Amino acid sequence: MDMHTTKAGRAATRGRLLTLAAAALCLAGAAAAQESALAYETAEKAMLAANPQAAAALHDLDAARSRFTAARGGLYPYFSASASYSRNGDQGSEAYDKYSYGFSGTQPLFSPAVPAGVRSAEASVRSYESSYDRIASSLRYQLKSVFADILNARETIKLSQETLKRRTENLDLLRLKYQAGRENKAAMLETEAALKTAQWQHEKYKKNLRLLERKLNRLLGRPAQAPAPELGLPQPPEPPEDFAAFAPKLEKHHSLRSARSALAVSKASLDSTRSSMLPEANASGSYKWSGSDWPAAPNSWSLGASLSLPLFSWGRLSSDLASSKAKLRSSEADLKNAEDEVYLAAEDSFLTWRQARAYMDVAKSSLDAAEARAWLVRKQYLAGQSSYFEWRNVEEQLITEQNQYLSAGRGLILAHAAFVQSLGE
Repeated sequence: MDMHTTKAGRAATRGRLLTLAAAALCLAGAAAAQESALAYETAEKAMLAANPQAAAALHDLDAARSRFTAARGGLYPYFSASASYSRNGDQGSEAYDKYSYGFSGTQPLFSPAVPAGVRSAEASVRSYESSYDRIASSLRYQLKSVFADILNARETIKLSQETLKRRTENLDLLRLKYQAGRENKAAMLETEAALKTAQWQHEKYKKNLRLLERKLNRLLGRPAQAPAPELGLPQPPEPPEDFAAFAPKLEKHHSLRSARSALAVSKASLDSTRSSMLPEANASGSYKWSGSDWPAAPNSWSLGASLSLPLFSWGRLSSDLASSKAKLRSSEADLKNAEDEVYLAAEDSFLTWRQARAYMDVAKSSLDAAEARAWLVRKQYLAGQSSYFEWRNVEEQLITEQNQYLSAGRGLILAHAAFVQSLGE
């Protein structure tokens, strides 16, 4: 009986140790202090640098910036230089050289389409910036999810190892009681089956961990077979009572910036359509040398201005104007819808985060109660004061609560990550 009591004490001690191990998932910030751990911020930089989707978005952004620079060039004078040389001759006459070289320039005086094009190109840059931020936000959530899953999987394996020890001790105990005639064979066989199930689950957990590590390697652009390092993930902060503190951050949400950019493009398109009904004026000038003597060829120059005004386009311009106005109204409606969706999604994520944090307390209380109950019922079972079925059910409940506590820690990390993503970060 003393030997059984000692085993019960060791089991209770391991239960308390498992509680501390379970808390490691939520207190993963301590791991970040270790120099060997891969910090989340470091992994984030590596992921954004290696991810092809993020790289493509950056290239699109660079192209949009180049188009914006090109569009602004239409506001300034345009200069060009030209030169030509030819050797000519007729039958019966001596051949001669002919040179021509000069400069020319043009300057738009009144061209409303050019400023509209500049505004459209500038809005396009903002749109591609928001697209990159959207991709980066999604990748950050994926990375944090993988971090949380790997940390949870590693703690689950540690818990599974302790479960295997407990199952083994339980089987040894049942064999002793069966050999002493104090327990039936069915109970011993059922306990043996529980041990084999725990062994199978342990292998399943190890496979799941390896799959998650491969997923992390792919996100970071590392070889799939590379071993995953220790991970450091900051502990989620305590959620505030009110969501209002985060409302200003939503103004910079990538979805809202994208909708505003689309609205700006629609306004620029409307201005461009209207400008096609207005006159355009340009000034031009040139200075040229041409003749058979180089470089002292006769020169010529010209200065002038041009004006063009559309008179009749068979309804094309009015139809384009109506289409641009409809597109503008559509963009305004899209912006209003985006504002509502962003706010509602962020508030929902905030409430989910608070709920996940509250559930951590529930899971911890349930685990403490399960550990105390398991310790008590085990002692009662060893003393013959409790039935096998009651002891078995309490043992199963303890294992369930331990796994549930780990899952609650993972859920808290994911809930906070989803909330950060809902803010567009």
